Amino acid sequence: MPNSSVTQQNHSSNEMLPDISERLHTILITLYVIDLAGGTVGVIMMSHQLFQRRSQSVMTIIIINLLVLHTFMLLSIPFRLSYYILQEWKFGRFACKLTSAIIYLHMYTTFSFYMAIIITRLFRLEFGKCYTTSWVAAVWLVGALVITPVFLSYYGTSKTYQSSKCFQFHQEMQETPMVIINYCLVGILLAVCAVLTIIQLSVIYRLAVKYWPDINSHVEFRAQAKSFFFILVTLVCFMPHHVFRVYYIQNCHLDKDHKLLPYNEIFLALTTMCCLDMLCFIAGIAH
Repeated sequence: MPNSSVTQQNHSSNEMLPDISERLHTILITLYVIDLAGGTVGVIMMSHQLFQRRSQSVMTIIIINLLVLHTFMLLSIPFRLSYYILQEWKFGRFACKLTSAIIYLHMYTTFSFYMAIIITRLFRLEFGKCYTTSWVAAVWLVGALVITPVFLSYYGTSKTYQSSKCFQFHQEMQETPMVIINYCLVGILLAVCAVLTIIQLSVIYRLAVKYWPDINSHVEFRAQAKSFFFILVTLVCFMPHHVFRVYYIQNCHLDKDHKLLPYNEIFLALTTMCCLDMLCFIAGIAH
């Protein structure tokens, strides 16, 4: 009888796995559809507004680069949707690696631009247009000429993968250099975000006490409140993926049935939700 009970439990557990996988698959597709629709609308409408204003301020330069960055990422989403809907990759190994690289480059470059906006407003820094353009161009050059070629050359090459599958480079996570790089990226993002969040909240609190009750009538308070929006986007979109990545790295070697892979893909898809930031500006949430 005990053996029969255990067998029945295992059988019911195996029947539940396809249902769970299907639900996760649906969530993944839904997230990318929302990204593609909302992100495209946001990019188009924000581009229209910036074209009408013709401003050349530091913030405008950064926002324009965020728009370009979001556009590249949005162009890669149809390839992902095709794979998740058809459950087969039909675009070749190089396209798979490039599509995979874009989402990571988008995440970390967006994070860099967010931090630039927050630090500039937080410490009231003033930069000339030439200086701003130079460091923004440097970010693009490092990403395009250094990080991307390295990613495409080494990522997904140490193991053999099926040509019909994509975004399943989980075996790479067991390599020592990849573990070190990932831990460093997680540590840097968490540390920077934690420090800036504490500083930003303390500044907002000080200004709220100083200007209460007419806090919204003061430009200084409104500017810091707008900066906090980018911290919120980072906390909501980027933080869950990096926290889960630590767990994923520590347990991926035990995940023989690849049960963690769909969860990792969902957290990765959540990072692309940051492209809805422009739609939030247009809607007035962070305008």
